[in-house]
Amino acid sequence: MDPTPAVAGPSGLPKRPVTTHEQEMRQDNKRTRRPKRKRVASEAAGTEDGEVSSSEAPPMVYITPWVDTLGTTEYESREQRLHDEIVAFLEYIAPTPDERHARAVVIAEVAEVVKRRLPKATVDTFGSVAQDLYLPDGDTDLVITTPHPYDDDTKKRVLFQLAALMRNTGVTDQVHVVHRARVPVISFQTAPDLGSLKIDISLNATDGLRAVPILRGYFERMPALRYLVLALKCLLTRHGLNSASSSGLSSYGLICLVISFLQLNPMGRPAPYIEQPLQNESLGVLLIDFLTYYADDFPYETSYVSVAQGKLLSKEDKGWVNEAHPEKLSIECLINSDNDVGRPTSKIQAIRGLFREAYTLLTTSTSADGPFPSNILGNIVGVSESTLAHRVLLKNIVTSGRLMQTLQDVQRSRLPQNGPGRRPPPSTAQQPYPPRQYTRPGPGPPNGDGWQRNGGPQMSRGVAGLPARPPAHPSLPARPVSSVENDQPSRRAQGPSIGSMRGSSGGGGGTAGGGRLIDRLDGPQPARRRRT
Repeated sequence: MDPTPAVAGPSGLPKRPVTTHEQEMRQDNKRTRRPKRKRVASEAAGTEDGEVSSSEAPPMVYITPWVDTLGTTEYESREQRLHDEIVAFLEYIAPTPDERHARAVVIAEVAEVVKRRLPKATVDTFGSVAQDLYLPDGDTDLVITTPHPYDDDTKKRVLFQLAALMRNTGVTDQVHVVHRARVPVISFQTAPDLGSLKIDISLNATDGLRAVPILRGYFERMPALRYLVLALKCLLTRHGLNSASSSGLSSYGLICLVISFLQLNPMGRPAPYIEQPLQNESLGVLLIDFLTYYADDFPYETSYVSVAQGKLLSKEDKGWVNEAHPEKLSIECLINSDNDVGRPTSKIQAIRGLFREAYTLLTTSTSADGPFPSNILGNIVGVSESTLAHRVLLKNIVTSGRLMQTLQDVQRSRLPQNGPGRRPPPSTAQQPYPPRQYTRPGPGPPNGDGWQRNGGPQMSRGVAGLPARPPAHPSLPARPVSSVENDQPSRRAQGPSIGSMRGSSGGGGGTAGGGRLIDRLDGPQPARRRRT
């Protein structure tokens, strides 16, 4: 006997020996299993300076259709030609009447869908759409304001309910709720027949809404602001650095940078260059100065932008010094001075590198036709094919009527709320009763009262002051008519009256029991006992 004990498993029993077939199956699984692929550092989402690697993505094709409107005018300088290209770019990229109409009606319909869940709330636009600075395929920022504030849990629940409502009503096919962000939003793209518009909805985030009239005042006082912002916004969008959610520079932050640049005039340009840029043809000069200033000259380590005070202030005094990232961009918010608008812009090194490259392209590009090329702005700004396709889509859905038809479908999906209950309509298989007929038969009362009772669907005469009784169905037997309805004495069989009983007893034919009953009725009644 082998003294070596068997190895016991968890249950105290010896382990089951592995068969030859199981061993072969395990070896086959090891051979067919794909090894884990190692992630190379160059394949990471971003590089050291924060730029997204796009080596595998096909290059995007950009065109400059606004150049064709300039003709072959001769210019004295590169900056003068660049000025005209910036003006032509703004005229081309501005929304057309069809694009304005499509965006306006879609925003109004989204607001109606929101009010289905929040009837007392208001829906307003802010950001680029409120300032008329949006690109053809740009985002639309909406904010919902409720009469009472919500806590974080309630806000999250309401956002998810609104997201489901947008999907169920046909406004969009896919919707996302970014509830972990500092400002939770609903992000979705409308259906193609609704323009494929990108919409972000926030709840009770009123800072952006309060900044709308303040920024509008700066746009009215600074004519160069709109031209510079649109050109720079298109530059950032082309390189994917135009959104704070992706660590880029938001439109609000870009507007603050341009305002501060025009306030400070760091290059010492003449005042008419800033106050009257169209008359002095200075937009090209201002764009080049902006790029070189924020690429190399701005003191990122020590200062932050303060548009409200019109100057640069110390980071140390504000408490915004970041030892880990000393050159981090800091911008004071116009509404809340404690809010740093540039805090999400962690790709500031990539943005500075882009500004530096754009400055080089604008100032050193050459052409064989002359001392400077005829398409200077096209070196850094262009319109993609997807943007052109989106503009064509908006025009088609407006002119063909598909936009209004889709809006009517969305509106019909909201009817059950204000209409009847959820009880389904009656089935068409159930045939209704025949119509009522109030006709009197021919001359002579057939049944003594002049109204037909049992001959068809005619209506019997009702009692004065009461509604007439509806007719009986032809398949039902005739209903007996009461004496009150035909105003005749009762014809029903009744029992013997008191007089007949008395007569029968007085004639001697009644029984003894019957006589005793009549005598008791005719005789004096006994007096009732009174309670004492």
